[in-house]
Amino acid sequence: MYASKRFCFTPIVYEARILLAGLDYNNHVPRPPKRRPDGSIEYRKLYNKKSRKWSLYAIKEEKEYHYIPEIQRSIVRKRVSSGRGLPRLSKMRPNDPRQHGLLSGVPAPTTQELLATQVSRGQGQTLSQK
Repeated sequence: MYASKRFCFTPIVYEARILLAGLDYNNHVPRPPKRRPDGSIEYRKLYNKKSRKWSLYAIKEEKEYHYIPEIQRSIVRKRVSSGRGLPRLSKMRPNDPRQHGLLSGVPAPTTQELLATQVSRGQGQTLSQK
């Protein structure tokens, strides 16, 4: 759910991410505010650069993921009772950007050129001098 957004997801995986984010949000919205040992609510300050104003927000209690084991059991139950095997690998669509690999915009230099020019941290010498 909290993976980097720099990955290419298929529509099914993207929809699963959205559903997991919704479950996480819905299960953690009603959390009570975090309290200090003296019983007062713990707050944090937040500065808004655009409005140039400070605001306060209450810190909430830590998240609890008590609903995840039931979701896992439900997934396994559906998978076992479906009567189907695991899906086969599917071919990439013609417009899938993953088929192009990493696009840097410039051709990669050879390994030897990189060894000669890349400086190692701290020593001030190229990697080939080591």
